[in-house]
Amino acid sequence: MSDEELGEEEDTGSWIGAYEGDRNEKLERHGVGKAILPNKDTYEGSYMFGKRDGHGVYRFHAKAAKNARYQGEYYQAKKQGMGKFIYPDGSRYEGQWVNDLKDGTGKYYYINGDIYEGEWSKGLRHGKGRYTYAADKTYYEGSWRKGKWEGFGEFHFCNYKYVGRFRDNKMYGYGKFVFDTCCELHGQYFLDDKDALVLMDLATEAALVRIDEEKRGGEDDQVDDSEPQYRMPPSPPPIGPTHFEAGQLTRLYMMTPEEEEEARLVAQLNSLREKVEAQIKAKQEAEMRRAETEAARWARLEAERVTEEILAE
Repeated sequence: MSDEELGEEEDTGSWIGAYEGDRNEKLERHGVGKAILPNKDTYEGSYMFGKRDGHGVYRFHAKAAKNARYQGEYYQAKKQGMGKFIYPDGSRYEGQWVNDLKDGTGKYYYINGDIYEGEWSKGLRHGKGRYTYAADKTYYEGSWRKGKWEGFGEFHFCNYKYVGRFRDNKMYGYGKFVFDTCCELHGQYFLDDKDALVLMDLATEAALVRIDEEKRGGEDDQVDDSEPQYRMPPSPPPIGPTHFEAGQLTRLYMMTPEEEEEARLVAQLNSLREKVEAQIKAKQEAEMRRAETEAARWARLEAERVTEEILAE
């Protein structure tokens, strides 16, 4: 079940549901308290100016979400920071959140015993990570993009592994099987349908990542404008089944010229992707800093107002 499918009830109003706890001068929920929301969900934890903010525990009441709960950090009524989410089926995620979605580094324990540990972005496995299959203890470790194997990685079997490029959750392009018998079988994965049109490949995608002169940081963005701004092209389209065609059999730790060139292209593309993601993250952090500054300003004004009223009495 995705994070979007299991949304939390809004309780930003001062009198929505039942509430016991601290309030500020404006009677907003502010401090520590417990709320029973109209849908019978409960939240117990910190509030700031009427919104869940700080550490808290949110428990779901609906039959379809039985035993589901989130325990962790909130910011402006959204899951933000470190937290643990236990889903209705018993699976759970422990790690970082941004804007109510898994984002950063975290570990997901699936109901069938599989485990993913690594990086996330906007609720999807994205970046570097390792997925272990409980049934046979095989695992994939490498690059992910938008929830799928994408880029360089390794798939480990019982007594050998495949090292190479992956795309759309499939082995694709140049790679090699590395055996415990101290040899490597080089080759290439091709599409089964040789007439299929591949709309975007490594070199094409890397060439499409270009400086976006129209989207440089503005005066209020608080982002280093000296760095070029990059824009990623659309994601590569999905591909069909693939098959392996064997090439050279060599001793361990050798790379063919084709593998070296593909490794260079993947490294180039990954570097550009990292620049894009770093720029997006910098803008998000700048927006968060502005919001925190504004909240602190309002808190200071509120404190000054209360102080003036006390002195006036």
